[in-house]
Amino acid sequence: MICVSVDVEGWHHYLWRCLKGAASKYSDSRLYDLSILRPLRSLLKVFEEYGVISTFFVVGEIAKSFPEAIEEIHNFGHEIASHGYRHVHLTEMNKNDFEKIEKMNMDLLTKITGERPKGFRAPMFGINEEIISSLERIGYMYDSSVIPSIKIPGWFGFPDAPLHPYHPSRQNISQVCEQRNFYEVPLAVFPFPRLPACGGWFLRNIGVSYIKTAAKYLLSKKYPVILYMHLQDLSLIRPKVDGVPFHGFRNCGRYALKGIENILQNIKARKLSIYEIISTWTPEESD
Repeated sequence: MICVSVDVEGWHHYLWRCLKGAASKYSDSRLYDLSILRPLRSLLKVFEEYGVISTFFVVGEIAKSFPEAIEEIHNFGHEIASHGYRHVHLTEMNKNDFEKIEKMNMDLLTKITGERPKGFRAPMFGINEEIISSLERIGYMYDSSVIPSIKIPGWFGFPDAPLHPYHPSRQNISQVCEQRNFYEVPLAVFPFPRLPACGGWFLRNIGVSYIKTAAKYLLSKKYPVILYMHLQDLSLIRPKVDGVPFHGFRNCGRYALKGIENILQNIKARKLSIYEIISTWTPEESD
């Protein structure tokens, strides 16, 4: 099983880590059609062609401003999950503030789709044990923020975490706790030496063959494969902003979309949403 998940956010969310508030001009609704709606519709068309059901992790600010786009995704049969209300690093937020805002976001997504979201992905993959416990209290069933890779300074990395869906310990996100119903669904890595291979930046900068090789290896071990893309990875417009390294925009647009098509065409696996994967997969299936 494989899920090519999608983070629904704008350029201003992607640039936030580099520029903080300086990227606010890229949140202008005039850019919405070029940077969000057109990439979204191109991707939905590709998914329909290859019979893909996916999970779209939606930033609440996008859902509030453009609910019709979220309805469109849902009407195609895809799972709608949360990517936080604001695209900020959650480890820097107060627990009570986060829970209050995220409950509001869950209600917003429920109102738009008529279905209560089951999954969550932290912006910039910023996750820890306390956030997982908050998500569980709010009512989410799973998180998909752990990348079980070597640690990349200033980014992410849980080198001891399982490579497959598991129930995370309350004391250590990398350890398994069978007495818990909440799931962590990690993204794809090369098992040795645990290098990230989950799509997005890695697909655009290292290449499609790199992602496919890792995915095929994981599938050979009967592990579900979780990949991700941002809508801005597929955008034909690239903001001209000082201070953003070239690789931040490298191969956005046609290359990234063709890369997704290549993966879907050449990897023989059921293309499901993350919720469908955790509903059907059991650890006994893997080696």
